[in-house]
Amino acid sequence: MEPQKDLRYYFQVLLNRKKYFIIPTLLGFSIAAALALLLPPVFESSSTILIEEQQIPQEFVRSTVTGFADQRIQSLTQQILSRTKLLEIIQQFNLYPEMQDKFTREEIIETMRQNIKINTISAEVAGGAKGRAGGAMTIAFSISYRGRSPDTVQKVAGTLASLYLEQNLKAREQQAKTTTQFLEAELRELQERIKDFGGKIAEFKKKNEGILPELQSFNMQQMERMEGEIRQIDVQIKAIEDRKGYLEGQLVIIKPELTTITAAGEKVMDPKSRLKMLKLVLAELQSKFSEDHPDIRKTRREMAELEKMVKSKDDRLSEKTEKRAALMAALADKQGKYSEQHPDVQKLQKELKLLEKEDAGEDLDKKDSSDFNPQYLALKGQIKQAENDIATLLRQKANIQEKLKIFRQRCEEGPKVEQDYLALMRNYQNAHNKHQEILNKLMEARIAEGMEEHQKAEKFTLIDPASYPEKPVSPKRLMILVAGLVLSLGSGIGIVVLAEHLDHSVKSPEELSFLTGVPVIGAIPLIQTVEDKARKVFRRRLILLLGSLSVICGLSVFHFYYRDLWIFAAKLMRLINKHI
Repeated sequence: MEPQKDLRYYFQVLLNRKKYFIIPTLLGFSIAAALALLLPPVFESSSTILIEEQQIPQEFVRSTVTGFADQRIQSLTQQILSRTKLLEIIQQFNLYPEMQDKFTREEIIETMRQNIKINTISAEVAGGAKGRAGGAMTIAFSISYRGRSPDTVQKVAGTLASLYLEQNLKAREQQAKTTTQFLEAELRELQERIKDFGGKIAEFKKKNEGILPELQSFNMQQMERMEGEIRQIDVQIKAIEDRKGYLEGQLVIIKPELTTITAAGEKVMDPKSRLKMLKLVLAELQSKFSEDHPDIRKTRREMAELEKMVKSKDDRLSEKTEKRAALMAALADKQGKYSEQHPDVQKLQKELKLLEKEDAGEDLDKKDSSDFNPQYLALKGQIKQAENDIATLLRQKANIQEKLKIFRQRCEEGPKVEQDYLALMRNYQNAHNKHQEILNKLMEARIAEGMEEHQKAEKFTLIDPASYPEKPVSPKRLMILVAGLVLSLGSGIGIVVLAEHLDHSVKSPEELSFLTGVPVIGAIPLIQTVEDKARKVFRRRLILLLGSLSVICGLSVFHFYYRDLWIFAAKLMRLINKHI
């Protein structure tokens, strides 16, 4: 029957192979202790920067710097951790001198990046700023740096914090200025565009003068007014023509010359009436006598003289009457257009006065029974004046019709240019509205730029400057010792188990009986010589010495690198007394 393997069996195996357990355990713990003692200390210094909200309410002044705080922190981190900036810091503080001859600049810079840590501090808010519906919002962040020199670590951490503050201020001011400059450039472009549209509109108006859509109503009113004037002129012409017909009818029944009465009281007929009477007498004589009759010849001679007289007077009367009527018509036309001081008006008035003087200066003795009838002359003048008035009205009508034709043409051509004109005006109005919008935004951007310059907007504030590190943050020497002890114990036990598994020798009578199936009669005990006993004592003393040294090293590491033993003992005693 196979012997049972209880705890005593395993303990006996451990005792039998104690050298396989003690040597690896002591060796592993010694290595861990050496690492805990020999690893150089690493110090860390950090600075905390608070993200302050805009001091002026956004309802009054809206900042032109967009983006969330964590986005700006990431952007600043990329700038500050760039190759150029880190190389300047390395050269300024002479960092990593032990790596200068063994590693490249890129490797040194990458090492420094690994030693710099950025940690953001967030807070839960019910209504986030800048469009956030809620949740976590970054309110601060810390910049930490690790190195071997406490003084250098503090300076580098302070420098990094200063760079964040400086770069954030510059970035915000630059972004605000960039916004202002962009809006100014857009405003100038819109001003040029408005000027260009204005020139095109002016040129279009000049080219299409009078037919613009905005003048359509005026053109229609002018057309209606002129059509009304033409109708009035037609009415006036009709009235004047009727009056002229009436005057011509009156003229027919009025004799052109006055009837003369002699001193004896006899009525002397005017030449035209005398001529008519002689024509009747001649007809009567011709019916009685031959052409050679003395009465017929006398009558013919008298008729010839009367015909010459009538023709001469009619010609003279007609010429003066026509001249006077023409002057009066021309004067009336000019007076309708110009004032009394106009040269043409004054010239016509002078000619009429001269004509009147000529008529008044004629010899009164020349006036006889053959003078013209004043009523006849008045009718002739009125008829001539009516003809002149008709001519003037016809000229006015022709002028108005010409103007009416122009306005009618404008009304017909108006819709053709309306689309182009409306397109120009629409572009001009859109550009003007955009100009006003950009102008308002530019004013807001300038106010926001001033707010950034006076640091009244969101800003970074250093609330916890880099402090001098009094204790290293790594290596964790106690943890290294504990981990080394656990690993060394595990390695010792593992080696014992492996050795026991590989060893196929018989170690006890029970095992021998199990393997052979024959009971064991007797067993020979272990025979130890003096040399064996001396080696055993030496090994015990060596193990005791190594164990004591390990305990002393562990206590030393705990005392110097973790916590003072006296303080720890005092706290431990207070804790024991508290629970007793």
